[in-house]
Amino acid sequence: MQKEREQERLVEYRKILRKNHTVYEQVQNCHAETLLDSRIESVLGPALNSFVLWVLKEAERKQIKRLYFLARDGYFMYRCALLYCRRWNLPIECRYLSCSRYSIRIPIFHMNMEDALDYICRGGIDVTLDKILNRGGLNEKEKERVLQEAFRNRSAREIIPYAELSAVRERLKSCVFFMECVYERSCKAYPSLKGYLQQEGLLDKGKSALVDSGWVGSMQKTLNMVLKNLGRKERLTGYYWGLYELPADVQRNDYFCYYFSPEKGLREKVFFSNCLFETLFSAPHGMTMGYEKIEEGYVPCYAEILPDRKEFMGKLEKGLLKFAESTIEQIKNIEEIDCEEYRKAVMQILKLFMGKPTRAESELFGGLEFSDDVLDDERQQVAAKMSEKELRGNHVWNKALVMLGIRKAYVKESAWYEGSVARHGKSERYHLVMYRLYKYLLYMRKNYYYLRNKENKNDKEA
Repeated sequence: MQKEREQERLVEYRKILRKNHTVYEQVQNCHAETLLDSRIESVLGPALNSFVLWVLKEAERKQIKRLYFLARDGYFMYRCALLYCRRWNLPIECRYLSCSRYSIRIPIFHMNMEDALDYICRGGIDVTLDKILNRGGLNEKEKERVLQEAFRNRSAREIIPYAELSAVRERLKSCVFFMECVYERSCKAYPSLKGYLQQEGLLDKGKSALVDSGWVGSMQKTLNMVLKNLGRKERLTGYYWGLYELPADVQRNDYFCYYFSPEKGLREKVFFSNCLFETLFSAPHGMTMGYEKIEEGYVPCYAEILPDRKEFMGKLEKGLLKFAESTIEQIKNIEEIDCEEYRKAVMQILKLFMGKPTRAESELFGGLEFSDDVLDDERQQVAAKMSEKELRGNHVWNKALVMLGIRKAYVKESAWYEGSVARHGKSERYHLVMYRLYKYLLYMRKNYYYLRNKENKNDKEA
């Protein structure tokens, strides 16, 4: 039964892609031996390449001479973009910029400690004191002292409700030792960051842009702030798969979105999983921890990556590059590609793959490990194991009451809830409907506040 279901799903994917000339031939001719291969050819390959081709067309149209693909989500994008640029002789230089929230933010915390505290004490999935202190760059001994001084030896592994994060922020702000640790470590790390950015040509004149997955665009804002302090006059623009919102005090016309934007793409957001996207389109190397000065210049320092994870990402890389090469063989030049039609096809595919996965898809991809924090120390399966009670806890009415503070309860979350339902749920249709209602309300609310803030900003400038 499950095998038949998988075959039916593959037929659905191919039917959608058959309508698009860009991927028609290679989809028709694919003979995948494994589930991973079939999903690379029918889902992941089309999704990744559609975005890369859009970025390249936009960059060529706007005469952008250099694209910086941000680690780690930009790795596969970068590898595919190189193939297209070389084969079609596009006048665009592609570079891979090894950076992370950790490697960029730690060195600049000392510039604005209030902003540093906001970042350190932000929300996320299963936020603990240990995660929060890790964001500040503290070592184990330093974390123990802060826990003793500021939190009376409260457990570092205790999950902190979102409503308590502001109180945690105030305790950390009042802890002299914590603030001194963050400031000193930041000052020490800044020169290496400066050297690496200079080495990678980010202070060169000319149009250049960032390429990344999303989801708020804060890395672009942070890099622009650093580069301005270093003397760069032109702002970096950014090309993203999607943005749910924008950082405060940025120019909207510096941010370009492919799949959805803060003001558009409600349905796309509801049927999309950014956590699954990050899990699948990530580099076969660990997170950038910082930069080391050597004789030749500066080199990024990567965290370790588990061998199984590295092997899986290697298989993905091989399949995705093969898909890109097949696309190149079919198309003479980039002008032949209808990016909007390609996007529509990808939207239909991802609606199925992410929003209503099969059991086999959820087992293969949901079993991969994911971390939504700056460090990869505490990882969980992207489609976490959840009981029926925990699945119901994510339904619209319960989530709404918890978010409003009416109901005080811990809600266990999954990075890919739809995958968790397919793996562990008994009432699949019911769970998905109730969770989608929650997502619709969530993104409608985000959209409302985004547009309201935009109007207020326009009124002030008028």
